[in-house]
Amino acid sequence: MVEARIFSGQENPADAFALREAVFTKEQGFADPDTDALDPVSTHVVLYVDGKPAATGRIYRDEQDKQTFHIGRLCVLKELRGLHLGQQALEALEQEAIRQGAKRLALGAQLYAIPFYQKSGYLPSGEQYLDEFCMHEMLYKTV
Repeated sequence: MVEARIFSGQENPADAFALREAVFTKEQGFADPDTDALDPVSTHVVLYVDGKPAATGRIYRDEQDKQTFHIGRLCVLKELRGLHLGQQALEALEQEAIRQGAKRLALGAQLYAIPFYQKSGYLPSGEQYLDEFCMHEMLYKTV
């Protein structure tokens, strides 16, 4: 059974941080810890499979354009990939962003992940940037 839970960044969503550490830090080699100043102002979604944390992501409102929300830190535990949990987490994040007033969604995707986001209607912008050692591209979706 899959259950999605939504956490305010003020709630210190430990399960979200543990998932991000497992995927981004331990598996992919990004800097530890994988937390930043956006976490306290973000809304976090954690998917639980049979009561255990399996996938996560976050949204936050753009400071300049209040109708744009950024999606980030989307990840799924390696052993649970292929179960469409990433898609479910993305949909939960989108729904929460829309509930909070989003008209546009933005995200920075690792280049290999762009096709995943395109299946959900995100359009690549051509704006590429290096995050640590990994190339990313900005993608956008109007909702």
